[in-house]
Amino acid sequence: MSALLNHERRRTRHPAQQRPPLLTPAQSRMLVRVGFRVPGLLIAILASLVLVTLVSANSELTGTLGAIAGMWFAVHQVPLSISGTALGVLPLLPTIVLIVVVARGVHRVSMEFSTRRELGSIFAAAVLGPLLVTAVALAVATDASAAIGLSSPNAFHAFAWVAGVHATAAAIGVVMGSWDSLGLAPRFPAWVGEVVRPTTRAAMVLIAGGAAISLAAMVASWSTMEMLLDAGNGFVGVLGLTVLSILYLPNVVLGTSAVSVGSAAHVGEASVSLFHTGAGPLPPLPVLAVLPEGSAQTTWFLMLVVPITAAVMLGRDCARRTVDVHYAMSSVWLGAAALGFLAAVGGFAAGGNLGTFGTVEITVWSFGLLTFAWLAVVGSLAAALTAWRGGSKHDESVSEKTVRESDQPVLTTRAQPAETQPAETQPAETQQSVDVEPVVLEERALDAEIIEVPEAIDVPTIAPEPDAAASAADDVVEAEVVDLAAQQTSDVEEPVEVKSTEDLPVKPAERSD
Repeated sequence: MSALLNHERRRTRHPAQQRPPLLTPAQSRMLVRVGFRVPGLLIAILASLVLVTLVSANSELTGTLGAIAGMWFAVHQVPLSISGTALGVLPLLPTIVLIVVVARGVHRVSMEFSTRRELGSIFAAAVLGPLLVTAVALAVATDASAAIGLSSPNAFHAFAWVAGVHATAAAIGVVMGSWDSLGLAPRFPAWVGEVVRPTTRAAMVLIAGGAAISLAAMVASWSTMEMLLDAGNGFVGVLGLTVLSILYLPNVVLGTSAVSVGSAAHVGEASVSLFHTGAGPLPPLPVLAVLPEGSAQTTWFLMLVVPITAAVMLGRDCARRTVDVHYAMSSVWLGAAALGFLAAVGGFAAGGNLGTFGTVEITVWSFGLLTFAWLAVVGSLAAALTAWRGGSKHDESVSEKTVRESDQPVLTTRAQPAETQPAETQPAETQQSVDVEPVVLEERALDAEIIEVPEAIDVPTIAPEPDAAASAADDVVEAEVVDLAAQQTSDVEEPVEVKSTEDLPVKPAERSD
C-alpha cells in the first residue's frame, strides 16, 4: 500500500492544441487598408485645401489642425459652432462622394471573400477606422478652440453621424459584393430583386427633374447671381463663393424636388411651395438665387410633371419585368416606399441651423409621404395599363408566331436507293427504273427542316411499288410538282392536285437485252 502511495505517477501531457489565428497577416493588412485608406486620403485632401486657403488669404498657420478637424466634421454632416454661431446646414456633395468611394472600396474587397465572418470583419473595419479618426479630431478640435473660433462638437453627434455615413456606405458595398456568395437572392422573391433597377431609374428622374428646375430658375435670375458673385470682392472671393455654391447644389436640388412633389422648403423666414411663397432675409450665397422673388404662379404646377414621369417609368418598368400584374403592383409599392424613405432622409440631412438666419429645412414628413403617394398611385395605374397592353400584345404575338410557323411547308426529297443487287441476279421487275419527278408534299407542322438537294448531284431513284404509291396517294391531300430545271427560270409554280400516282408523268425505262 505504501509502495502505491509513494509511487510517482506521471501524467501524460497532451500536446497543446494550436488554434488557428483569428486573422492571417494578409487579412490584417486588408482590414487596415479598408479602415484607414479612405480616411487617410480624405485627411490629406482636407489638409491640402486648408493650406492652400490659408496661404492664398495670407493668414497664419496656427489653426491648421483645427481647420482640418472642422472640415472632417463638415464632410460627415456633424453640426458645428464657429465663434458662437451654429452651423448645421452643411454641403451634401462631399458626403455623397465619400459614400460612393467607401462603397466601391468595400465592394471591391468583399468580392474576394465569401464567409459571413470575413464580411463582418470588413464591415467593422470600414466603420471603426473612421471612428478612431473622429476621436482624434475631437481632441484636436478641443485643443484648437483657444486659437480659432471653432468649438468642439457634441461627441455623441460626432460619433453618430460618422458611424451612420460609413455604415451606410459599407453596407451597400458588402451587399453588392456578396449578394451571390451569401445566397441572399433565393431568400427573397424574384420580383424583389428586379425592383432595384426600376427604382433607381425613378430616383434618377426625380433628381434630374429637380436639377433641371434649379437650372431654369438660375437662368431666370442670372442678374441676381451676378450681383451676389460681385460681392466676393476679387478673384479669390468669387472663386470661394462659386465653389461653395457647387458644394451646396445637392441641397438646393433636394429642396426643388420637394417643391415639385407638393412639399415646401424653408430658408429662415422665407418659404417656397407650389401654392405659397414667403419673403425673408437670405444668406449671400449665389446658389440661393433660385428662390423666387415673387408670389406663386399658376405655371408652377407644371413641376408636377417630374413626379408623374418618375411614377410612370417606375410602373412601366416593373410591369415589363413580370407577366403577373400583382407582382408588378407589389414592385411599384416597394419601390415607392424605398424612394419615400430616402427622400425623407435626404430632406433631413439637407437642413439644419444657419445662425442668425434661422433654420433651413425641408418639410420632411410631407416630402417623403408625397413622394411615396405619387409613385405608388400613378405607378400602379401605369403598371396595370402596361401589363394589360403588354399581355394582349404578348398573346397576339404568340398566336401570329404559331400561325407563321404552321404555314411553313415540309419538303420531302427523293427516297435514297437501297443497296442493289448485280444486274444478272436482280429480277426483271426491279431492273426497271422509272424517273419520277420530285414531289413536294405540303403539310402543316410546327417544326420543319428544309433539305435541299443540289442540282449537280443526280440521285438515282427506284420506282415505288404500286401498292405503296396507291397508299401514299390516298394520304396526300395536296401536292405540288416541282421541276428542278424549270424552277430556275420561273419563280412561281401553280399547284397541281394529284389524285393518284397515275397522274404523275412516268418515263418508261429502256430494257437491257
